[in-house]
Amino acid sequence: MQAEAPERYRIAYSRWRERLQRHAVYVGRHLLRDVSAAGAQSPASREELQRSISRMQKRWSRWLRTTEEGRGFAFERKLRRRVPGSARAQLRSIAACESHNDPRAVGGGGAYRGLYQFSSSTWRAVGGSGDPAAASRAEQTWRAWLLLSRHGSGQWPVCG
Repeated sequence: MQAEAPERYRIAYSRWRERLQRHAVYVGRHLLRDVSAAGAQSPASREELQRSISRMQKRWSRWLRTTEEGRGFAFERKLRRRVPGSARAQLRSIAACESHNDPRAVGGGGAYRGLYQFSSSTWRAVGGSGDPAAASRAEQTWRAWLLLSRHGSGQWPVCG
């Protein structure tokens, strides 16, 4: 008979399942438990819970990297945690001036794209790939924050 897992493993397991379900990430099968001869379920062992938690963490990480919703969620979380309120206000004002808050805006004959009117070279300089206007609003805002924090508002001569 296996020893019951410590409470912290059961709590971690529950939290990971809840997180994946909340964001509609495929969770997989429920944890399979051994059944004793009497027909009662035995509690999950520490090893079973660790394996399940590890699988859920891998699914979460893959979802954040490979899906549009996951990438958007990751950038929104970065914005909430790392960008100061005063910078958010400044970024909102730049976006209103540059693109009238349209994340798909194209200006300058196609040379400047997105919410903050990035040029292709500037977008790549702050880690972006592809078309800035195709990126999520959260990703564009994160990349604009990187640009603002590294080089100041001079990148937006009219609106900065």
